[in-house]
Amino acid sequence: MIRQDLKFELDPIPGRILTPIRAQVQNVFVPVQAMHELKNPDATLPGNDELIRQELLSGDALFGVEPEHEISRRANVEPVSISGTKYVSETIRLAYICAVNFLRQRKYVKAKLLDTTRMTPAPAILSQTVLEMMNGVLDPEDRVNGAVNLTGKIPISGIGVGVTTNDIRPVVPKSYEQTPDLGINTALDQAFTTEGDRHHVIIEAQPKHNAPEDWFPAIYADLSNNPVDITLQDFYTAERMDALTREARRMIDANPVHGEQMVSRWAHGLSVDMGKQPFVMYEDQITFGDSTIRAMDGDNLDKLQTNSTASWPLTLPVPKTEFGGVVVTLVAILPDETLPSQPHPILSREWVAPNYLADELALDPVPVIMRDINSEADPAEEEQVMMFVGNNHLKKSYVHYGFSREVDPTTVEHKTAIWQLEVPLSVTPDTVNYPENLDHYPFADQLAEVCTYQIDSVATVVTPLIFGPTPVEELAVIEDEDLFGDGPREGGGYNPLPGNSGDFPTQP
Repeated sequence: MIRQDLKFELDPIPGRILTPIRAQVQNVFVPVQAMHELKNPDATLPGNDELIRQELLSGDALFGVEPEHEISRRANVEPVSISGTKYVSETIRLAYICAVNFLRQRKYVKAKLLDTTRMTPAPAILSQTVLEMMNGVLDPEDRVNGAVNLTGKIPISGIGVGVTTNDIRPVVPKSYEQTPDLGINTALDQAFTTEGDRHHVIIEAQPKHNAPEDWFPAIYADLSNNPVDITLQDFYTAERMDALTREARRMIDANPVHGEQMVSRWAHGLSVDMGKQPFVMYEDQITFGDSTIRAMDGDNLDKLQTNSTASWPLTLPVPKTEFGGVVVTLVAILPDETLPSQPHPILSREWVAPNYLADELALDPVPVIMRDINSEADPAEEEQVMMFVGNNHLKKSYVHYGFSREVDPTTVEHKTAIWQLEVPLSVTPDTVNYPENLDHYPFADQLAEVCTYQIDSVATVVTPLIFGPTPVEELAVIEDEDLFGDGPREGGGYNPLPGNSGDFPTQP
């Protein structure tokens, strides 16, 4: 078991903070196999159990040592000094990188990963991306919700109903002639051209309005002559494909590092060694209190300040593994994450009666364009599709913190403060984590590390290690006074043991 007691204290904030500030704690168990895979990416079987056993049996060190770095210092790992250089195990760095990469891929499978040689801590990861806030996806899978794949060729009607020869147009009711002069179907028109004659394609048309010039082409797929039949079996197959696709998606979400490899092997009835997969042992967030105090001295005498602290204990079970691993505790202080300009899902729309029957049948994903999530979008980008959600999902939840639109933030008194991060409106490999240089407004010292934290950890671990007997400090009085009677005697030899007399017997 691991028992941890975590305490956090934020730096003073002038005035009163209006938005919540959260402390996030994540404990990730990184097995030896994951660190071995990260260290040896070019090995034949990196992270393989049997390969690790052979390396251990060879007597070589599985992981070496390296000069201490910022990650080890922040983890409060005391180094060993060799010829004046401070060294720590490279497992500290490897475990940290494995943990961060796992959490990033859990947030977005294609997230940008840390380099294997990184020696400094990485920015925190967003609590929620815009996809999680909206319950959306970037590219919806078309194999779900009963999609049926059609194969074969479907006849097209309304085109090629006649051709012109030497500018003599055949009589075709409700039709018109497409010419290359209009820049339409030039290649098709040339396909009907012969030497000395000019042939144009004749297609059917139907009126959009009463004026003939407003007619438009009447070209349709002729399903009545379709040689491809759709049977009930096709829909059963589509339903089964839907279930299998969803199962594959769940496998990737649960195992973001090796999920795609798992799906590939699952299709062939093979398994993946999951011993090299990091996993989250504990994850939680706590909101700092918004208690305020008044400065007692100095230039800020009697001025209001926000003095926030947070603490909570936790107990974690340690997993039993063959090779062991490293428990990485990641702590982050997070501002309020918000979509500051999201239009109100109800009060920015027309008030119309919902059609519940139609909503029951609305299974297809609904595109979300820029204007749906950003009221300050550039007019040229308002129609840009940002994601896809389920029908009416934008109306499920709406959260807004901050000043009203009538308030000019530049005129707000200093006693009121807001600390927010605008969540990126798109999810890319680089947008799942915080920026490298996060603005620390509204803390009094914006250039300092704005939180003091203390983590007390006590581990009780069952181990197969064999511990030898505890040595006993030498007792000089035993020899000085020959208490056991086994000391040297005058004339040579040793005194006999108690119960014996004379010299010790010797072999003839």
